Amino acid sequence: MVFRRRSKAATEQLAYQADNDEYMKVYGDFLDKLECGTKVYVPLWDKEGTIEDWSEDYIAVDGIDPVDWLSLQPWEFKIL
Repeated sequence: MVFRRRSKAATEQLAYQADNDEYMKVYGDFLDKLECGTKVYVPLWDKEGTIEDWSEDYIAVDGIDPVDWLSLQPWEFKIL
């Protein structure tokens, strides 16, 4: 039983790694070209903002939410 749980955890970790590799194949070049201060349009909010920070996990866009920045994915905004 313990071996089975460990085996499942390793399988889930490998599946996550495979998903992350596929994500980087599709959006890797896009993320490499992304720069802080770039103006973007977020259709869901129908507002414009600027990119403040980014990593492989999120892209922080400021100017949309009046309280704080939003954590978005590359398919959730358009570069102006």
